[in-house]
Amino acid sequence: MILTIQNGKPAIVREDGTTVFYSIYTGTRYWGNMYNVLKDYTDQSWTVQECASFSDRKDFSVLGEMVRCFVAECENSRIYAALTEKHCLFRTETRNMGADKEPETVIALGGMYAKRLERAMYNTYTTYNGLKQYDMNDRTHIKRFTENDFCESAVHMPAVDCDGKPMNFGFVSFERYFTGVFACEGGTVEFRHHLDGRKFKEGENLCSDWMMISFYEDMTKELPGYTRFIHDFNYFSDRHTHVPTGFSSWYYYMENINERMVYENLAKIDEIRDRVPLEVFQIDAGWAPGNHNGEPYPELFPKGMKFYADLIREHGMIPGIWLKPFDFCVEDDTVKEHPDWFVKTTEGELALFHNCAMLDVTHPEAKEYVRRLYHKITYDWGYRYLKIDIVSEFMTVGVYHDPEAGALQNVREYFRLVREASHPDTYILGCTCPLFEVAEFVDGMRVAVDIFERWESLMKEFNLIFKRYYMNGNLFISDPDCLMIRKKENEDADCRRYCSRTDDEIRTFLTAIYAAGGGLFLSDKLPLMNEAQIDQYARLFPVDHRVGRPLDLMESYIPGILDLGYQGDVRTVAFINWGERERSFHIELTGAHNATEHWTDEVLGQYDGAYEVTLQPHCSTLVHFERA
Repeated sequence: MILTIQNGKPAIVREDGTTVFYSIYTGTRYWGNMYNVLKDYTDQSWTVQECASFSDRKDFSVLGEMVRCFVAECENSRIYAALTEKHCLFRTETRNMGADKEPETVIALGGMYAKRLERAMYNTYTTYNGLKQYDMNDRTHIKRFTENDFCESAVHMPAVDCDGKPMNFGFVSFERYFTGVFACEGGTVEFRHHLDGRKFKEGENLCSDWMMISFYEDMTKELPGYTRFIHDFNYFSDRHTHVPTGFSSWYYYMENINERMVYENLAKIDEIRDRVPLEVFQIDAGWAPGNHNGEPYPELFPKGMKFYADLIREHGMIPGIWLKPFDFCVEDDTVKEHPDWFVKTTEGELALFHNCAMLDVTHPEAKEYVRRLYHKITYDWGYRYLKIDIVSEFMTVGVYHDPEAGALQNVREYFRLVREASHPDTYILGCTCPLFEVAEFVDGMRVAVDIFERWESLMKEFNLIFKRYYMNGNLFISDPDCLMIRKKENEDADCRRYCSRTDDEIRTFLTAIYAAGGGLFLSDKLPLMNEAQIDQYARLFPVDHRVGRPLDLMESYIPGILDLGYQGDVRTVAFINWGERERSFHIELTGAHNATEHWTDEVLGQYDGAYEVTLQPHCSTLVHFERA
């Protein structure tokens, strides 16, 4: 593909002359008088020149061979474009030619896709403290456009045009601003940056992050290439590629924990290790007051947290711990003694949320505080699995010690410091934090809402997990949250979450966890689980690292056909009926296959060309197809 000029504006054109993306522009969107939303597009007279390459700290070789590079310029903007047959990679620079502005949105790149759009998958935003950003709690929807319909998606938007051709519009670097993609049924597409209350000053040159349009033949097969491109383009390091398994205290005990919880569950793990080889023992929330950055409750963990890490290690497991790092109660000594370590309002007061101040790690002394904290936890105490939680809620618009920084730079710097200060063997799990923006610094990431104890929570959870399958193993190792298969008879006075799922729903939970392909953590009180339930756990081991590809991604609100692909001669597919009516499923098979049900070992027979199954509501089956 090439970048050229059509009707006075830049356009992307294929080698055969077919127009792909045209009427390209840059600009800002800002609030005008009487709350009108105004556009500020300076008259632009464009020129285009092909060049050899760009100078940037990115790996352009991941675009492959036959890359053509172009620079388009006008009075106030510049577009850098690296183009191949299937990918259009962009970055823009836009200068504010007028007075200072406070734009709601900067349009890093806008234009017209050559075809009308038929449907899209889009991510909603969470808004905290003036910020629009995308984390595990945000919904991901499938939208079929009506005439002149539109939607906006955080970070990126996979879409299908009226000819059935799939594509993806998305950001591929995340250093400057939080991002979104807007698309209209008629073909208008805008890549947007949110300035989060910061001014666009007179004469300022605003540099965008990198953006990419990719064209696919098969959406579900090729979408993982988007996140793999982000990984490679930005030089992400793969520190931990092993998918972790373990025990977490949260969904049984919640904050009702003490040292007895550690002893009794470790004893049961020793007993079942030959069938259920768990690796991590993670102490979740409740071990310390406040933001869990300090010492434990002495009455609950009287021997100090190093003792319990050593105890866990003596049982052959990796010690894990939960942390909530960004917020400090205004009554906390740290806030009183070091108010300059915290984000301020434009009036110079502490920026508060729920009576909590928010740490500003652009301040040198706050940086050193974070370094000391994580050195203590990972080196001195010995915890090598960190769950860093509740981050998004305490990110904020505000004034930072570094006048050029905003909330994005602050959260990225925090996770960079955690990685720098922690022991090299430490596995870092991000939880309730921006999914794409901190992926560079974590090993794992929670990708969906809390699981809770009802059937409906499974639907919400796996609606997100299966739609985010393409992140797993590319951006990070996905964490689908904990597995609980307990029933009423497995709960005692320690329990703070009373589960109400039926046997069929528990089987579906197991099937969905198997198909998710990410981390596997149990959160039942293990001494109360019977032998049949231990056998259910055991059926998940050894953990299958394959990720279920949702074959009905763009056709179903909750994907129900998860294809894990072949391992040798065996293809594994999960079928899940999330609905309230009987449902039939169908997949194509190439050649004859012998089918076996995973949970029951039932031999289902031989199938050639196709396999069909009908499931009752809330039921599932996990089938292994072996080439005959």
